[in-house]
Amino acid sequence: MNISKKILVASLVIAGVLSSCTKGFDEINAPENTFTKEQLRGDNYEIAASFPKLQSLIVPADQSGYFQHFSLTGDIWGRFLMSNTKWNNNFSVYRYMHEGWLNTPFNILTSFYPEFRKVKEATNGQGITFALALINRVGLMHRLTDLYGPIPYTQIEGGNLKVAYDSQEVVYKAMLADLNTAINDLTLYVSANPSAKVMADQDLIYRGDLTKWVRFANSLKLRLAMRMRYVEPTLAKTAVEEAVNHTIGVITDNADNAIIRQKGNSMLWLITNAWSDARVAADLTSYMNGYNDPRRASYFTASGFTGAGYDGIRSGSNQDGSEYNKYSNVKVGNSDPTIILTASEVAFLKAEAALIGWNVGGATAKSLYEDGVRLSFAQWGAGSADSYLTSTATPGNYTDPSGRYSTGAVSTITPQWGDSDSDEKNLERIITQKWIALWPLGFEGWCEHRRTGYPKFFPVVGTVESAYAHMDVANRLPFSRTEYDVNSANVQAAIKLLGGPDDYATKMWWQKKN
Repeated sequence: MNISKKILVASLVIAGVLSSCTKGFDEINAPENTFTKEQLRGDNYEIAASFPKLQSLIVPADQSGYFQHFSLTGDIWGRFLMSNTKWNNNFSVYRYMHEGWLNTPFNILTSFYPEFRKVKEATNGQGITFALALINRVGLMHRLTDLYGPIPYTQIEGGNLKVAYDSQEVVYKAMLADLNTAINDLTLYVSANPSAKVMADQDLIYRGDLTKWVRFANSLKLRLAMRMRYVEPTLAKTAVEEAVNHTIGVITDNADNAIIRQKGNSMLWLITNAWSDARVAADLTSYMNGYNDPRRASYFTASGFTGAGYDGIRSGSNQDGSEYNKYSNVKVGNSDPTIILTASEVAFLKAEAALIGWNVGGATAKSLYEDGVRLSFAQWGAGSADSYLTSTATPGNYTDPSGRYSTGAVSTITPQWGDSDSDEKNLERIITQKWIALWPLGFEGWCEHRRTGYPKFFPVVGTVESAYAHMDVANRLPFSRTEYDVNSANVQAAIKLLGGPDDYATKMWWQKKN
């Protein structure tokens, strides 16, 4: 990768921030007799400026980064949103309008790593502050590798301008190693200092609460490990059981959900409400309409069509502006925080692990599945989930209010657990409800569909090239076009690591089930 652009870093931070950041740093950051003051000296002005920047890149807080990293890719391919007609050559039909759509997500590396290196240099790559930086790194880079496949990871820290890519296998194993380092260091510190906080004013996620950071790191480890279930089952099982059975454990309560309280507008609000560049996808509304899901009122606005139901739009469709704007929109405020990972997702991850006999603390797959639904209902203020969990309703047919793209349901899966159902059918049940609960994290929904084949999606209605006619979603995003110009040799080597053409069809390393 070519990082030739110098990134200027703010050198001034308000006095109140600095005093709360630097006061008593050595005393509150060093585990007893474990790290030297030199190793833990990094809670200074530069780190105070760097940490909010690192966190704001986990889910890009700039409009171009969010739009092209999430809305045009994961949100569409995860069947949560569909872009409007001004983006008619869009990723739902495996085309793009300009190369920035391929370049912008990759270019986030040029923003992240200068800040990451400052933290690493200031801390000598050790200690509590660096542990937090490692978790932030994995929080961003696991999405980037799940977008492209091979990416620069193990060799990029030194500031090289042209960096070799790692295979996705190497990236995943390196991310697990980074999380293990961070979890071990933070756990040791928290055990000696259970109430201490670090950089509370700079931490946009947990306000310096290190116990919550350990739970988040373990939950992120759980997410990555389950992603590897079908390609590295032994390693995945070990990582899952380590994360869940850790002394501090994973996120189990909505109070510990990982969310970013960003400064400025919500990017989801900007794109869907201010710009009106996306509407809710028909796949999601059809499942939830069939289930009469009470979370709809928290997720969506009613449509502008006669009857005022919750009406999504088919992937690949091409309605005009006035008609398009009648479809249900995202219900989100301009200052709403951005979700990263929730207790509900963790419960569903554990349910899947329990389904295949892994040790996640003795709970059954059914109880963990039901915990996931209940946690999601509580997260969105949807009331009791008891009647929902006994429902034998099935996903609804899609009736397009425009009269163009109506189609029948593609699944018969019910919310009610099937004690006599096969493991495969209960896997579909777990992933379907997980997908609904992941809202609005379309990127994660896309990953789950690629990994498991669930939930089942409607076919794309737009015209696609014959090479992609068999696909309902893309498997990846092609590499940055800029990288072909400035880092050609390493990109060509990355294509060999990819194991297929640099196109939308080549699968991720972990896509081994389907």
